[in-house]
Amino acid sequence: MENPHRQRTGFINKNILFQAGIAIVGAAASVACFRSGYLIVLFLLPLAFSAFLGNAKTAWAAGILATVLNFLVLLWFFLYLGENLFLLQWNALYYSVMVLVFTWINVPLGRYWEKKEVPFRMTAGAAFCVVLFIPVFLFIMQNSRLLFVIGRQLETIGSVSSSPGQSYPTTEELVSSMIYMILRGGIALSCLVFWWINRQIALLISRLLRRSQVYHSGTIINFRAPFFFVWVISLSLGAILLGRVSKIELLEIGGWNILILSATLFLVQGGSILMHFLVRFPPLPRIIINVGIIFLFFRPKINVAILGLLVLLGIMENWVPFRAPKQ
Repeated sequence: MENPHRQRTGFINKNILFQAGIAIVGAAASVACFRSGYLIVLFLLPLAFSAFLGNAKTAWAAGILATVLNFLVLLWFFLYLGENLFLLQWNALYYSVMVLVFTWINVPLGRYWEKKEVPFRMTAGAAFCVVLFIPVFLFIMQNSRLLFVIGRQLETIGSVSSSPGQSYPTTEELVSSMIYMILRGGIALSCLVFWWINRQIALLISRLLRRSQVYHSGTIINFRAPFFFVWVISLSLGAILLGRVSKIELLEIGGWNILILSATLFLVQGGSILMHFLVRFPPLPRIIINVGIIFLFFRPKINVAILGLLVLLGIMENWVPFRAPKQ
């Protein structure tokens, strides 16, 4: 008869090896996607799988290992390919922050943040990235050599994507427009979009693998933003207006970023209201409606209108009880 203690020890060792394998594969796949160019939008997807298929230690091991692996790749680029040092440093900073904050969103540290819904953690993470990255872009604006390098890269992208005979803006206009948008909410939006897309795809595939379609309590369908964020939006609009009138750029930049972050919470609330009503439909009409909404999101101008309506819907719920009243 086999020793039960030995069986238990063997099971634990197999589980440790399995979790380690998930972390290593997730980290390597993330760096590979980030370096591929075409799959860069999905570079956080393997880390999301590490969080959902493994445990908390697996998720953090994958995130930390991915940052170390990316740093080693960049070190090789610098030593053997002679790449620009600042761009490599920026690359390492961006990748490390995006990965570690994304890991924290999926597996939060601290009891306070464990009790907070994912949209709150995403918004807090995006706010952290805004505070961290804005000084970097303000530095780039003062460095003519970096602006030249970025401009050449934008020219290359534009020449590939533009149609023959199409008028194309100058390099200075491209760089100026890009930095203008990045400083005024672009950082927050890009972080939120990257995190949301990768997390949702991983969640969907994980549910399919586990054949689970159960929505647990506290999911997005029950999300509500605190009422005081209505006043935060109002103050941010005032800051934008005052910054433009007084020509205080930092005030305008701060207003735009606060507006984007606070409006995101009401956007999620508006989406949860929509989901609240959609779950009442039979499966086939619900699928048709969801496909129609997704199709409209890819239509220019229409998608902006839909996002604006969802934000307004979320704000209006502070006065109109679209769902069940708050307990």
